Amino acid sequence: MDYKALQKISYGVYAVTTWNQGEATGCIANSAMQITSEPATIAVSINHNNYTHGCIMETKKFALTVLGEDVSPEVIGTLGYQSARDIKKFESLPYELKDCMPVIPEGCAYFTCDVVDTLETNTHTIFLGKVREAGVLSDKNPMTYAYYHQVRKAKSPKNAPTYIPE
Repeated sequence: MDYKALQKISYGVYAVTTWNQGEATGCIANSAMQITSEPATIAVSINHNNYTHGCIMETKKFALTVLGEDVSPEVIGTLGYQSARDIKKFESLPYELKDCMPVIPEGCAYFTCDVVDTLETNTHTIFLGKVREAGVLSDKNPMTYAYYHQVRKAKSPKNAPTYIPE
């Protein structure tokens, strides 16, 4: 199988955030999509090994921030390449509360969701979230995963669904 074909599927770059015992936490995801419009439902795919996965399982809530092409490297570096098992990610990252959920203010749009169902795979859980609130944060261009790889020259972290070992 040519795994590079999977990289031709269109993706975005998102911050998925939630709470861990009263502290904001989160990770970067590239697999998120709208499932329905009424009721508005969003799906996100999170690796079982991500600390954020357990927090979403516990709280049954998450926020999705659509990140823009100009998002700071600190946001992607902190949320995407470090674990909340090792650091408190939001000690260095700013966030805003939207519908009582942490949202990245550098984003283009946000959604706050209640988990209504899950689908398990070998490595990831797909969380279906009923949207409670959504809003536009800016008119910036959303970052695609192709832009992330081709323009920013970034690699997929090991827990990403699109990770391909070299």
